[in-house]
This record gives sequence, C-alpha cells and structure tokens, in this order.
Amino acid sequence: MKEEEIIKKWLDNETLSTEEIQFLQGIEGFDDYKKIAEKAAHFKAPEVDITEGLENLKKEKQEKKTKNIWLSRFPRIAAILVIAIGSYFLFFHSNYTDIDTLAKVTKQVSLPDHSEVVLNANSSISYSKDNWTGNREIHLEGEAFFKVAKGKKFTVITNLGEVTVLGTQFNVRQREESIQVDCYEGLVEVKINNETIKLSAGKSLAFRDQQLNQYENFDNSSSWLRGKSTFKSIPLREVFKEFERQYAVKIQTKNLTLDQEKLFTGSFTHKDIETAIKSVTLPFGLDYSIQKDEIIVSARE
Repeated sequence: MKEEEIIKKWLDNETLSTEEIQFLQGIEGFDDYKKIAEKAAHFKAPEVDITEGLENLKKEKQEKKTKNIWLSRFPRIAAILVIAIGSYFLFFHSNYTDIDTLAKVTKQVSLPDHSEVVLNANSSISYSKDNWTGNREIHLEGEAFFKVAKGKKFTVITNLGEVTVLGTQFNVRQREESIQVDCYEGLVEVKINNETIKLSAGKSLAFRDQQLNQYENFDNSSSWLRGKSTFKSIPLREVFKEFERQYAVKIQTKNLTLDQEKLFTGSFTHKDIETAIKSVTLPFGLDYSIQKDEIIVSARE
C-alpha cells in the first residue's frame, strides 16, 4: 500500500492493520506528522483538503531531508577546510626559523648564505631556512646589525618599511612607530612611507613621528655592538625604554612628564648601570634612585 494512503487513513482515524501501523511507524518523519496531528486536535477548524495537506507534508519532509543531508555533510566540509587551512600554514610557516632575544641579551646568527646577523636585546627575526634561495626575506622586530656575504642579496622587512641589501654592512632599528637605518658599507635601498631611498656607506635615515630625515654617520659599526647605546635627538622616553631593554629594569618617573621636547643626544654604557643612568639623567638635571629591579627618576625639587 502506498505511503500516502496509509497516512490518509491514519489522519481520518480509520482502523489500521498491524502491518500498516508498523509501516507507518517506520516512515521517516512520522514523529513530525504525529506532533502536527496532536496539535490539530486542540483546534476546531473548517474541513481541509487532505490531499493538499499530504502534499505539503511531503514537501516539508523533502526540505527537511535536504537540510539533514547538508547538516550531515557540514562536519566533513568543515574538516576539509580545517585541513586545507592547516596545511597552508604548516607548509608556509613550519619551515620558518624564529630567533629572539631577551632583555640584556644579544645573539649572533649565521644565515644560510653565510651572512651574519647580530640581534640586540628584546629583538627577533624570522626567515625561511629551508627555502632561503627562493625566499630571501627576513622579518625583523627590534634592532639588528647585518653583515651580508659578498654578492648575496636579501630584504629585511619591518612594520614600517623594507631594506634591500647587496653585499654590505648595515643596522636596522625598528621600535614602536620609528625606524632608523644606518649603512656602514656598500649600498642599501630603503622603502618607507611610499618613498624609495638609497643609502651609501656613511649615510643614515630615521623615520619618526611621520618625519623622514637623512644624515651622515661617522662610525664603522653600530655602537651597541661595542657595548653602548647612542642617540641623536631622541625623545627621552624612548631612551628610557632602551635602557630598560639593556638592563632588564623598569624605570618609573616621579613628578616628571616625558614630553616630546625632552630630546636626548648622547650615549650610555651597557656595562655599569649607575654610570649609564647618570649619563641620561644629568643632562636634564634629574635625580634617580636605583632599587632592585627598578629605577626611580624624578625632577629635582
């Protein structure tokens, strides 16, 4: 007997055989039909077209079946997407080498082409070691000195700009919203703020507060490689942050506002904390107090 005829007999409250009852209970969606019938029993309504009702039920049943098929397949589709995305990141990022340093720590790294990188304190680099020939890019956060092997070329990428090099020695310092590039040998090409600038040996540039400046440097290498940090017209707050990186201390200010007008030109040693803090505070007539892991800097009363 057809499914529609059995359902019609059941809806008309006709007597069903045991075989028909078993068949009816085995129909997919019978629980939904049953709920509809139970709710309809509570309402007194005009007669309806049973055939039309059956067609609507069949339509709802088919829609539900289609929805269930989609839902049943969704976990598999989601799993495929997860595997695909995971494979992408695994392929492109698992071969990356990440190297970083803590406060007070510097580290020397040899690249696959035998170029050398020296990381300053609280800095990090990331590069593709296994695919260095096809991907000559180094992502830098912080400060690093580069000594590029002769005839080799790669690009240093920071949040504020890129530096492309060919057989040279140079330093890149990117902290927060400022970047400084110093070329000591050869030639570097810097892309920053929609400008492309070539720096030859003895030239530097600094991008800070949306201002780009170029100037000469007379050193053979970065001063921090020789155990001191050097600054030229740098806000005092940035000098204090570099001090914290080199000595792993926290500088607290008292009755002191570190505004843009307090610019520091000079250097401090990395070898003696008291000599270092004197070098920074004395030019501004500031007092200091060295505690265990903290230095209190205050204006003189």
